[in-house]
Amino acid sequence: MATVSTVDLEPLAVRAAAPTDLPALPDGVGLTWRALTPDDLPAWFALCEVVEDHDNANERAAESELADHFKGAWRDPARDSVAGFDADGTIRAYSWSEFRQVTEGTLAPTLFGAVHPDYRRRGIGRALLAWSEARGRQQLAAATVNLPARIRLYLDESHADARRMAETVGFTPIRWYVDMRRDLGVELPAGDVPEGLRIEPYSKERDEDIRIAHNESFARDHWGSSSIDAEAWALDVVGGEKFQPDWSFAAVEEATGRVVGYLLSGAYDQDWGPQGFTEGWTDVLSVRREWRGRGLAGALLTAAMRAYAAGGMQYAGLDVDTDNPTGALGVYTRLGYERRLGSLLLTKEI
Repeated sequence: MATVSTVDLEPLAVRAAAPTDLPALPDGVGLTWRALTPDDLPAWFALCEVVEDHDNANERAAESELADHFKGAWRDPARDSVAGFDADGTIRAYSWSEFRQVTEGTLAPTLFGAVHPDYRRRGIGRALLAWSEARGRQQLAAATVNLPARIRLYLDESHADARRMAETVGFTPIRWYVDMRRDLGVELPAGDVPEGLRIEPYSKERDEDIRIAHNESFARDHWGSSSIDAEAWALDVVGGEKFQPDWSFAAVEEATGRVVGYLLSGAYDQDWGPQGFTEGWTDVLSVRREWRGRGLAGALLTAAMRAYAAGGMQYAGLDVDTDNPTGALGVYTRLGYERRLGSLLLTKEI
């Protein structure tokens, strides 16, 4: 991924055009607005379940994953989230702008939220999007480094109404992603490991080496990615309830002991019922530049497939940026992965 020069960038505090006050949220819709707290988790999760079922979402949230949004020194739910409660205390809508400052790459708050189906067509979704975008601009304006920046919004490809609303207020589709799956009942590839390397199961002893490899390969070479510090890695990558260390692997250079590739997996069992099959999910896969083109990615994926199958999974799954410069889409297709669903990223470039 090419490095963007910051020499000619206006100060981010200027580019962000952050408002002093966040926009007002709708009155007269039967909702009271306040920030989310950990005590709201059951009600928040209940809303997510209703919305995801109604919208046939590509991925479903687990309550433990929602709880993770209240962890981490960089998160500030009291300022970054808002939810609408009805007279019975039921959450009917929410929005969140989540932001972690980095020191290189791109600064990028991510917006997410939902409105209960019974409360749609009242201007609530548009108001929440405006609120979270404004909060994202405030987050960027307060950043202590001057880097390229964007405000991000990820949507399922099938969610045409949400996309239309976002585009109406100036968000632009910029990247497309494909969810793929591979039938584990079909003969698996040989998965030959390149000479000079060995593939090891994930271990805590290798964890920091894997994080460093991530920052020096995936974060630098994959569009829109940034480095991740030890706290965020421990919380969001290998510390979640869904992370599966037994399905995760590191490729180690035998001569040096250096990690040159890795694959991290999760078991998102909340998705299995709605999608109709069990699946081992590849969360992150990367190979250092000097080892690309030698079959290492395929060897790591094959090791993961074997682990998924041994765990009783029917399919291996992953998603990929269709413009991935490493040729990942072709690698996956050759290994037998097939397209299942699509999603996209819309942004406002700052």
